[in-house]
Amino acid sequence: MRSTWRDGERLRVVDVTSLGGGRFRVMVDDVALDLEVQRMGDGRFRLAGEEGTALAQVTVADGKRFVRLGHLDFVLERVAGGSRARSSRAPHGGLESPMPGVVTRVMVQAGDSVKKGQPLLAIEAMKMEHLIRAPRDGRVRTLRARAGDMVNGGVLLVEMEGGDG
Repeated sequence: MRSTWRDGERLRVVDVTSLGGGRFRVMVDDVALDLEVQRMGDGRFRLAGEEGTALAQVTVADGKRFVRLGHLDFVLERVAGGSRARSSRAPHGGLESPMPGVVTRVMVQAGDSVKKGQPLLAIEAMKMEHLIRAPRDGRVRTLRARAGDMVNGGVLLVEMEGGDG
């Protein structure tokens, strides 16, 4: 999943790909890192890679991410155009991840007809399961996530068609 973040005056493009088994390839400004990620709760993560192990803590407040990586602190803010609105609904029938997490279940397939309120997929974030539900009757056009994928907040997960919006 790709997103763009403002880090002070600098823009950073981040692309996260699940490699399975808690491993991820993270591209930041075209620099690749292969990491094993272990959730420790309360927004804390243990990151292990070729260059060693680091602890990270992510705190979300008002659309910003306060990140402490080892002894370094960052304040990141999603860039307009690099993401969509901060709700679970995107323009043109899309549904977004409400926060960073891991997709634990996908309950529909592209082409499925769904009813308003029907669960489409589940995301685990902050030790809680969050269900993404159909906002209206319609059909699933595309799914952009699979079980096991790590997703950022605000990324498009499901596109719907039909219904009134």
